[in-house]
Amino acid sequence: MGDEAGGRFVLGAGEEDFSFSHNAQSPVPSPLNLRSALITALGLSLLLRADHWTTMASAAASAIASKFFLQINQKHFFNPANFGIIAALVFTSDAWVSPGQWGEDWWYGLLFAGTGGMILQRIGRWDTTAAFLGAYSLLEAIRNLWLGWTWDVYCHRLMSGSLLLFALFMVTDPRSIPNARLGRVIWAFCIAITTFVLRNYFFLPTAVFWALFIFAPLTILFDFLCTAPRFDWLEERIRGVGV
Repeated sequence: MGDEAGGRFVLGAGEEDFSFSHNAQSPVPSPLNLRSALITALGLSLLLRADHWTTMASAAASAIASKFFLQINQKHFFNPANFGIIAALVFTSDAWVSPGQWGEDWWYGLLFAGTGGMILQRIGRWDTTAAFLGAYSLLEAIRNLWLGWTWDVYCHRLMSGSLLLFALFMVTDPRSIPNARLGRVIWAFCIAITTFVLRNYFFLPTAVFWALFIFAPLTILFDFLCTAPRFDWLEERIRGVGV
């Protein structure tokens, strides 16, 4: 299946996600919000690859279903795009995620850091990205020193487009991660350690996505142990306008 056709299909599914979420709310009209739907659609379009459109359809349907049916206290704990990717990898035979599909040019890092930085500045989730990348890069540096490799190997392992997209856009999804800062930092550390183990000792190229999938349900525990206000897109937009 062509990337263009797949992208159109998933973006269309994102519109359905928005429509469902908007209509599922209370009868009182609320301002339109496309952010959540677009984040899910773009996550699937940019990271997941498949040979058939039906695979992308199942991934998009799984992502939407996880958002509305796998939730506690009206909060979904699985990242929808990540859930769709895992579902496609497990239940289909033609889906894959290519960690090196974006190359390793320095300008990719600047592009992702710039766009991701603007989003994180608005939603205030820099702590999660910093905790994940800091812990993971430290573990990779220790391993690099232990094995006596040159530092270009270290840079090569960190300059992955999929890793940067994950760290800046997926692991920071404000609606499915712990509400409290302490909970987010500990949670991100756990994901970084699991990613390191799965990638280097089980040789799993999709380690970051599996690590997030494994620790997503722990969001419920962290929210119970560390109480904090829940993120709301409408409140953030009002706060941004006020500033």
